Amino acid sequence: MNFFRIPPVPPAIFTVVSGVVHQVVWPFEPLSEPWNLISGGIIIAIAVIMFGAALVAFRRHNESFDIRKPTRNLITDGIYASSRNPAYLAMIIAIFGIGCAANSLLIMLATIPSFAVFNWYTIPWEEGRLRRSLGAEYKRYTERVRRWL
Repeated sequence: MNFFRIPPVPPAIFTVVSGVVHQVVWPFEPLSEPWNLISGGIIIAIAVIMFGAALVAFRRHNESFDIRKPTRNLITDGIYASSRNPAYLAMIIAIFGIGCAANSLLIMLATIPSFAVFNWYTIPWEEGRLRRSLGAEYKRYTERVRRWL
């Protein structure tokens, strides 16, 4: 189960499986053309901007996105002043945007298990590690900034 701690793995699995089921079993398309592409494009762009902002913050603080590496500096500015997990939020938003663009209700719904794995498995594991390594500084941050938004 350690591979579930690698953040892109569960959402990628859920998205691919949903896409296959959409193509093979249940091709329900909730959006009309061209709104699926327009809405999907806008949502994906928002996700890319959010993820980019998170990546820039990590680079600016000389930190790594690799969750297996120890955290040396707590990032609390930029997009991290509004959300403790903007990269994960961006991944979930991107899945929804991909679902819109592909006009697949099942891919849109893949956001639900992705959120569940992040919220109740990946993030609690990471937060425990951050509490142990950063102590009171991380506790103050969690009191000030919400997990998602």
